[in-house]
Amino acid sequence: MIKLLFLGELDIHASAFLPFLSKHGYDVTVVNTSHWMFPDKIYGTDIPVYNFYKNSKIRLLFKGRLEWFRKSSLYSLAEKLQLAPEKIEQLIKQKEVEMIYGSWGSHSLPEFRLIRKFNLPMVYEFLTYPTQIYNFAVKIENIFNRNIIQSLHGRILATENMLSYMKNVFDIRHGKNLVFAECYPESFFYKKRLPRLSERDGQPHLIFIGMDVQDIFSQIKEIVRRKIHVHVCDTEEASRLKYNTGFLHTFRKFDYSQLFDGTFATFMTQFDACLVTYNFEKASALERFHNSIPSRFSIALTAGIPIIMPRGYLKGCEKIIKENLIGFTYASYDELKNKLLNEELMGYIKKNAPQKVKQFTLENRFEIIDRFLKRILEI
Repeated sequence: MIKLLFLGELDIHASAFLPFLSKHGYDVTVVNTSHWMFPDKIYGTDIPVYNFYKNSKIRLLFKGRLEWFRKSSLYSLAEKLQLAPEKIEQLIKQKEVEMIYGSWGSHSLPEFRLIRKFNLPMVYEFLTYPTQIYNFAVKIENIFNRNIIQSLHGRILATENMLSYMKNVFDIRHGKNLVFAECYPESFFYKKRLPRLSERDGQPHLIFIGMDVQDIFSQIKEIVRRKIHVHVCDTEEASRLKYNTGFLHTFRKFDYSQLFDGTFATFMTQFDACLVTYNFEKASALERFHNSIPSRFSIALTAGIPIIMPRGYLKGCEKIIKENLIGFTYASYDELKNKLLNEELMGYIKKNAPQKVKQFTLENRFEIIDRFLKRILEI
């Protein structure tokens, strides 16, 4: 039984991955570093959560758009002064922790500075890096993170692009690296196939599962202008967007439980494809998109439907859909329409996507990450 302490925010990835670890040979202790959500347990489990910032006034310093930079600055100073959080130190001793684990992007790296003094193996799973999308902000992010990223005993990186980026920017020589894309347990995956909406009206129907509808609305308008149906989540933001063409639709927001039990994945099976995109034009630095596998892509995989995206941005995602023949990319909206109307192409990827689902489950891929973590302990 490996005694692991998770130090980070309990996003959907951590909330799915940590209970899986606890069922597969890991004694998991959780320290949640969110400044605004303080759960008592990991969702759907009895695993207790220790909230690092609950009842702490210091979290008020981290509110706002520059929260990460303020936190990094403060904890850089705290490390130099050799300050360490007593709560975490007590947990490490009490639980006899053997390894520290964190995940997502830069958000929890500042806290890792505070626990280096305990001389325990530290592993970080980078789902996204860098997290900033502007050149100047990325430079600052890398300056703050360089030392801590170099000192990690293990780095789990979403793509080969991210690994190359880390080696080039940080000259990483210490520790081990694993390229391992985010994946979810079988419970997240679809339970049955619903009739496709296109079978009813003969027109292609896409689903966009991101919450940033307003951010990509110019793309959506171009798509629906070509008489392609787009379905987006019915958020307050989406409701303010007035574009009544008969081809823009909303669906109700699904809660956590419906992601965890496959209800949302099953809902997605009625669409011809899932659109994965961002507002790439507003970014002056594209490395975040080039290096990462966003969660909206990983969640799309749970439905076993084709995945489509603009070409040249989400390079890690493009590699997956090309290697597995489960989607396509497009350089123009006319190319998108032509491909959606190509019966031979769509017929093949619609048939192939459900057949490839099993290889993307955490059950199928867990041995890779399990073996890596055990190697770290042997160092």
